[in-house]
Amino acid sequence: MSTHIIKRIAAVALSCAGLGLLPAMGHAQEIDSTISRIKSTHTFTIGYRESSVPLSYVGPDGKPTGYSTEFCLKIAAAVKDYLKLPELAIKYVPVDIQTRQALVANGTVDISCEGAVNTWTRQKQVSFSPISWVSAEQLLVLKSSGIKDIKDLNGKTVIVATAGTSEPTLNRLIQQDHLNVKIMHVNTHSAALLALESHRGAAYLSDNGAFYGMIKAAKHPEDLAVVGPELSYQPEAFIIAKNNPTFSWIVGHTMSDMFKSGEADKLVAKWFGPLGVGISPKLRAAWDTYSFPE
Repeated sequence: MSTHIIKRIAAVALSCAGLGLLPAMGHAQEIDSTISRIKSTHTFTIGYRESSVPLSYVGPDGKPTGYSTEFCLKIAAAVKDYLKLPELAIKYVPVDIQTRQALVANGTVDISCEGAVNTWTRQKQVSFSPISWVSAEQLLVLKSSGIKDIKDLNGKTVIVATAGTSEPTLNRLIQQDHLNVKIMHVNTHSAALLALESHRGAAYLSDNGAFYGMIKAAKHPEDLAVVGPELSYQPEAFIIAKNNPTFSWIVGHTMSDMFKSGEADKLVAKWFGPLGVGISPKLRAAWDTYSFPE
């Protein structure tokens, strides 16, 4: 082969690599690794939160439970049927905001079933199921704090979750409204509740979907209030690993069937109904959008 032809082949290869048409060396990821792992181990691993009521938490019997958990048990049953497995064990692994993406990405967890907000930044590392719940960022405060709106945060300590989506929102509000605010970081909703009740923080900025369970768990629920405008659209979903088309199809198809059959509505009534919460127009729209025909 002539030197000229070799140079032409090398040039084409470099062009293809630059366009992303060739796999990156050292970064290849096995396709459908989640399905392969489940087939070989006959185990389905669910990531759960320990205190995110009513989405995902440890129940009185010491076992993971909640709205999101029930969705994922239905998905597990669909995986078992799809793979025609005689048995499928369910394994639970605790996750939090800091660990859940990495645990899914490295294969420790097959699906993280709690209340993760689907963002473009997170999609660089992981993929997501269809939307399971829709919340919005608001403020949870003690009524005695006098906080009723964003401007009332000036001079106060505001609590946010470490590595969550609310700190960028708070930073935007600080600049936009010229607020003098001290930021307190917590790792769990229960830690945020404790900070509020002990007056170490004046307001908790987070997804309002978490507030229902926090208020219920409070020593004096009547002292707490959700205040201020809804600051964002927070589409919550279940985290799954990238490059898993078969598993993603099973997850999406299962949830779509639940949206169409009314089974998802029953889960909302079971877990959110006692808290006085129903299906919002945004959640219904998200479900309708994903209710594809067969």
